[in-house]
Amino acid sequence: MKVAIWGSYNYGNYGDDIMAIQFAKYFKSIDVIPVVYRLNKQLAKRYKIQTTDSLNELFQDAEFCIIGGGGFLVENFSAPFEEDFRQLQIVSTQKNCPVYPISIGGEGLGKNTSLSYWRQKFFQGETCKSCSVRLESDKALINHFGKEVFYYPDVLLAVSEFWQIPSKITQNNTIHVGINIPNTIQCKWLAFQLGVIASIRRDIVFHFIKTYLPSSPINTELRPKQVSNNIKYHVYTDPLLTLQFLASLDLVVSYKLHLGLTALALGVPFYSLGGSGKAKAFLNSIGADFAVWNPGDKRFKLAAFLSNPQNILQAKNKFNFTIIDKLTVESRGHLELLNKLVKNVSSSFR
Repeated sequence: MKVAIWGSYNYGNYGDDIMAIQFAKYFKSIDVIPVVYRLNKQLAKRYKIQTTDSLNELFQDAEFCIIGGGGFLVENFSAPFEEDFRQLQIVSTQKNCPVYPISIGGEGLGKNTSLSYWRQKFFQGETCKSCSVRLESDKALINHFGKEVFYYPDVLLAVSEFWQIPSKITQNNTIHVGINIPNTIQCKWLAFQLGVIASIRRDIVFHFIKTYLPSSPINTELRPKQVSNNIKYHVYTDPLLTLQFLASLDLVVSYKLHLGLTALALGVPFYSLGGSGKAKAFLNSIGADFAVWNPGDKRFKLAAFLSNPQNILQAKNKFNFTIIDKLTVESRGHLELLNKLVKNVSSSFR
């Protein structure tokens, strides 16, 4: 049985790639052949996953298609993303292939979300079937389109179990902080301050993180001007390597949802700095409003916070990991839903 996996996988983004690979690996574990749309060729080869840049080839002979995660319920969408949905709507209709959006999310606006034209057309269309969402507030939006919807927490909360990432082993007294921030004037000033802190406090190492593959055309994240023993640079090249790296940290500060969420899923505290509505909505959903820093905090609050090792070491205690563990178990619902879809298709063959 062939199943298509569609998403924004042509940008070499960590959050999107890990979602695609995790769904593909799950399908393979239940003897289904997944084909992923526009996955990086090197990653596809490494994980033995079929990929194609052709929508016609993607849908050819596919029993059904899933949208494998993504922020497809956020309001602001660029023209290329809008065009992707136009093509998805056209080709899935031509091929008469049902599409199931899985673990998609918005920014916590629910039914008040204003979606672009082609996304509305898609979600209202006949090929779009039942959906699973990662924020409970998004159920009302999908219901508005007349579709059946299920809520389960973000599927990537289960990365520790799915990717078999061991718990962190502390080897020395050095504190390690992951920094993922946009390349803006404010953030450049923050990076300068962190460089000063690193030169004074030799027990803190700041790791600037790039969440796009080296081959990606997107270069919006700040990288350090110089690296040293206390200023390092991690570039995403493989989901597994980045997960292992995140597990070695004491704190992650990021404006990206899935970098922070997967860190938190590995037991590493996550603070959102001027992050998207998606990141804020997730942190609010786990009672971690305190971990949301506004853009105005960049130059002052964060530098002061990170200059004190005790703040970093105590950050984990502020999070309710009992809630996170509960949500992690519930997040498996997305994969259980896929299993049911496969069984339903298999039974129709008999």
